[in-house]
Amino acid sequence: MRHSVDQLRSALHDKGLRATPSRLAVLDVLRASDTAMSHGDVADRLAGQTWDRATIYRNLTDLAEAGLVRRTDVGDHVW
Repeated sequence: MRHSVDQLRSALHDKGLRATPSRLAVLDVLRASDTAMSHGDVADRLAGQTWDRATIYRNLTDLAEAGLVRRTDVGDHVW
C-alpha cells in the first residue's frame, strides 16, 4: 500500500525526525513493500535517485532507532 507524502512526513515528525527527501523515499519504499528488505534491496530500489548507499544506510538506522521500521538479523551480516 502506498502512503501519501503527508502521511510519511507526519510519521517522521511524530518520532522527532526531519522529513528529508531521502528519508521520505526510504520510508516510502519500505512501507510499500510486503516483504522484508535489506539495505541492498532498498538501495537497489532507489538506484535512480541521487542518494548514495551510505545515506540510505543512515536513514535506515534512524528509522529503526525511531521505531518506524524493525531491524532483524537474518545472518551473514545482513539486517
